[in-house]
Amino acid sequence: MQLLESVRTSLEEVKGHPLRSFFTLIGVILGTLAIVVVMSVLDGVELGVWQGVEDLGLDGVLVLSQRKPTDPMERAKAYLSHGLRVEDQKYFEGSNLISSIGPVGESRAVVTAGRVTRRIDVYGITPEFVAIKGRKTIAGRFLGQSDVEAKKPVCVLGFKLKEQLFGGDNAIGQQVSIGGRRLTVIGVGTKFNMEFVNDDDMRKETGGAYIPFTVYQDMFGREISYMLAKTDDPEKSIDAEDEAAGIVAHAHNNIHDVRVDNVGKEILKERGNIVRILRNWRIVFFSIAGISLLIGGVGIFSVLKISISERLFEIGLRKAIGAGDGEIFMQFLIEAVTLSAVGATIGVALGIGFVKLISGYFPGGLPVSFFGLSVASGFAISMGLLAGLYPSISASRMQPVEALRA
Repeated sequence: MQLLESVRTSLEEVKGHPLRSFFTLIGVILGTLAIVVVMSVLDGVELGVWQGVEDLGLDGVLVLSQRKPTDPMERAKAYLSHGLRVEDQKYFEGSNLISSIGPVGESRAVVTAGRVTRRIDVYGITPEFVAIKGRKTIAGRFLGQSDVEAKKPVCVLGFKLKEQLFGGDNAIGQQVSIGGRRLTVIGVGTKFNMEFVNDDDMRKETGGAYIPFTVYQDMFGREISYMLAKTDDPEKSIDAEDEAAGIVAHAHNNIHDVRVDNVGKEILKERGNIVRILRNWRIVFFSIAGISLLIGGVGIFSVLKISISERLFEIGLRKAIGAGDGEIFMQFLIEAVTLSAVGATIGVALGIGFVKLISGYFPGGLPVSFFGLSVASGFAISMGLLAGLYPSISASRMQPVEALRA
């Protein structure tokens, strides 16, 4: 009953002095609102960044490409190597670290669908490419092993290319001409998250087309552009790089005419940088929001002191009829916590509303951060508790005669 009466009294104080209560609570409201919004936005940015990194499909990936030997002796014996070929895949069958490897052909060609013509990037791929880069479709299916083996005249369009060629119409089963060859569309790639990770290769893929590698060879020649290899453990990408270099050198009679680029190592490094940047952002924005809550705590402290000075007769009267120091202390402390709780509730409600309002500007949406809600509410109520300690102690230690006289 005492608790409920103290809460009622504090709410009456808020209602009885609306302007003073507004200026008292504005710091708490803005602080909690800022924490909810900032934490939600940072969670949304973090989600978008990691989705973009995943869409790159380069975790633990090695790129093997043709190069000229740098050693003069190896140049003289270059005829002993046939260069980078599809047949090199078989030498990786006993690899301990490399789980997948496949050839990729990449070229430019003109695509035509109806009256629409575009010049695009064409990728000749195998199912290994799909597995290594984690490519998926939003409609239809991706290229499979049977498409490669049977040289089926099929293709998968990038998300952007599909929109350019067919707009909102269904592209599955439609005919397109790529490099003068008629192909049937069997799939449409997913839309990459490039809001925070804007990569040239991702843009090229979303605006290009995938065709079976064997069809690519018939159209553009038998030479491959590069090979993609992947280790299941990105942390061991350096060991996988060394192993790949050794396997290829052995397959090419120790002629080092293949360069192994460890893009997975760079992605791993960038992941660490992203984690540090996001952590620093959280610290900065959380500190700014914390200052607002601190100002709100000062407001609660001040208004509680004013409230005590206005209610000295009430304090003296309650003590004269038997109220103890603890009861007076709890009354004003509960009032301080109630004030901060009211401010936190308003701030959280406004924060949720603002997050919902701006969620449309984020490609993956913007979920409300429950961690931000709990931190904002807990911090605000704790600030009210701390701000109310001294005034409550002061009120509880007043002598009844002095309070009544005042």
